[in-house]
Amino acid sequence: MLEYLSRQNTLIVKKEFDMDIYILQAEISKTLAHPLRLALLNILKDGEKPVSELVGIIGTSQSNISQHLALMRQRQIVKTRKTGSSVYYQVANPKISQACDIMQEVLMEQLNQKQEIVKNYSK
Repeated sequence: MLEYLSRQNTLIVKKEFDMDIYILQAEISKTLAHPLRLALLNILKDGEKPVSELVGIIGTSQSNISQHLALMRQRQIVKTRKTGSSVYYQVANPKISQACDIMQEVLMEQLNQKQEIVKNYSK
């Protein structure tokens, strides 16, 4: 903690700024900063799916999808359930899907604003 005297000579205690939560938030953000991972989360927000179904929807290799899912599982963004030889993935916390939806809404608003600027400029 930092201590200092104010102009009135009273002792003021200021807590040190704690960056730990922002470091953790940045780690999650880095994990989400890949288009394929965002696509997977968008698909999984409707419910759990096996890897084979995700491969069919996205159209990339199973090994590629499995690598991305493993990373998200390690960071607790998705969780798994195994039935026989199939592994089912789902979003670990619905707030993750909500956060992705909000960011997509912000992106759409920004794109709409840019379109308006271009439309007004070309008049």
